[in-house]
Parts: sequence; structure tokens; C-alpha cells
Amino acid sequence: MAEKRMIGYLLKELDRLINERFEEDLAAGELSRRHWQMVHFLAGGTRAAAEVRDGLAPFWEHHGEWEAELAELVDRGLIVDNAGTLGLTEAGHTVHDQAFVRIGKRRRAMVEGITDERYAETIRTLERMVANMSGAQVAGR
Repeated sequence: MAEKRMIGYLLKELDRLINERFEEDLAAGELSRRHWQMVHFLAGGTRAAAEVRDGLAPFWEHHGEWEAELAELVDRGLIVDNAGTLGLTEAGHTVHDQAFVRIGKRRRAMVEGITDERYAETIRTLERMVANMSGAQVAGR
């Protein structure tokens, strides 16, 4: 069995690399990670502002971050705010679609050489580890 103490390092390193590479891909479209999450959330259609804010709540790190990020995207003409209903503008759809292509390429590169079965097993293994560390009951115990 592989040395168990390496899992923490590997997870942190993978997380760092994912963030770094995705930031590079998003920066090409002048988007931050938070911008991307908001634009991507709205790519399927208009939503109530509260739904977008609450749906992305786990990502807001600072008080007022939501308002500042939204204001920036509205000012850039990527999102329109119609009395609390948010939607992408034509420019917003264009920026989203271009970023989506770059991110899709990055995601495919990340799993290159990994079969669907190995990927699924990796996800199951990580889910098990998360459950083990959170003290939650895991099916099959």
C-alpha cells in the first residue's frame, strides 16, 4: 500500500494546481473564480439574485463579497440585474462560453490517462475518506 501520509500533500497539491490553472484559464477572459461561478450559475437562464447568492454561499469568504462581485459584473455589462432577477447579457454569454471551452480543455487534460472506472473509484475513495474524517456513517460498514 502507498504511504498513507502522502494523501494530505497530494490533495493540497492537486487543489493548488487546479486553482492555479483554472485561474490562468479564467484570467484569459478577465474573470476571477467568483466571477466564473456567478456567470456559470446564470448560463442556464435568469435566476433570483437571492438564489444565486445562496447557491454560491459556500464560496463567499468575506462580508460584502457577493455585492462587490455582482456589482463588478454588472458594471462590466456581463450581468443584468432587473429588480433582483439576474441574467447574463449577450456579452456575458460570450465570456461564459469562451471560458467554458478553456475550462473544459483543462478538465480533460487533468484526467488524461485515467479510465472512467478509475476516476469513479477515486471519487468513491475520496467520498469515503471525507465521511470517515467527518465522523459520518458510511454505507457498507
